[in-house]
Amino acid sequence: SDMKKNANARLALIPAAALLALLAACGGGGDDAGTPVTGVTESQAQAMSANSAVVPSETADAATTLLSTTQAVVAGGTASQTFNCAGGGTAVFTASGGSLGSLTNGQLDAGEVYSVTYTNCVGSAGAASLSGSATLTVVSAAAGAVEVTTSTSGIVVTLPQRVLTLNGTSTLSQTVVTSGASTTTTNHWTSPQIVVTSQRNARNSSFTLTGIDITRSITTTNGVISARSSSGTHTMNAVLPNGTWTVTTATNGAVSYDANGVPTQGAWTITLPNNRIGVSVVPGTLTVTVDFGADGSIDRTYTFTSAAIGAEAG
Repeated sequence: SDMKKNANARLALIPAAALLALLAACGGGGDDAGTPVTGVTESQAQAMSANSAVVPSETADAATTLLSTTQAVVAGGTASQTFNCAGGGTAVFTASGGSLGSLTNGQLDAGEVYSVTYTNCVGSAGAASLSGSATLTVVSAAAGAVEVTTSTSGIVVTLPQRVLTLNGTSTLSQTVVTSGASTTTTNHWTSPQIVVTSQRNARNSSFTLTGIDITRSITTTNGVISARSSSGTHTMNAVLPNGTWTVTTATNGAVSYDANGVPTQGAWTITLPNNRIGVSVVPGTLTVTVDFGADGSIDRTYTFTSAAIGAEAG
């Protein structure tokens, strides 16, 4: 397929695959027999587990797409002039800070501020399309490393079957290390708050992420993804068609993902106001434990297959 032939396309489209498989997991549903009113039902446990694994990491990937697209626009364009993006659409940026030499060298340099307006801009073949406005302030830049702060105002990321809109501020630190045929890109993403809305056909969901501190790592070998992981913590308020809930999630070490963005190995803990959920993953299976009252005793254990989670998407 084209994704297998083009590493950039793979990196850009993985968020779409993961979102289609997991993001739309429904919240709510009827209580299970014997579940306390303040407890967690099986459908809620599945929704919380799926969304806590996918939404923050995929939003981090969207922030990374914003950075890479801006780098491409700045490298190929001229300030205040319409730039034809490589994969279609246009972008216009203004630049300030820095020196005349640095502002015209086609690279992000410390102290520079870029305000960009995208119109269906696709930064590279197969990448996600961006529309809307963003400001990126370059904190530091060196060979293989860059740190920026971002402010997005209605940035719309159009994926094959889903449209995401991002609003908020964040800091993104990226390092790229190449050794032989392998390249590892690590993105450390932090934010006080990002509001994400998701639209697919007639379905609309909203996620408010706060206290974000996530590290994403992707390794490619000969242009093909060979390892992918996430670690960190965040708080999520989810407003879904079938339920509303707020959880705080922390990984227990790094969680590994396959090339389609589905968790394959690792564990994380989900803390609710009255309960605690533990999630452990091996390839193809999520095991979810629910501790009513967060008193240390396990009251429910559920097992979900990756296929089952994917089947309820949409």
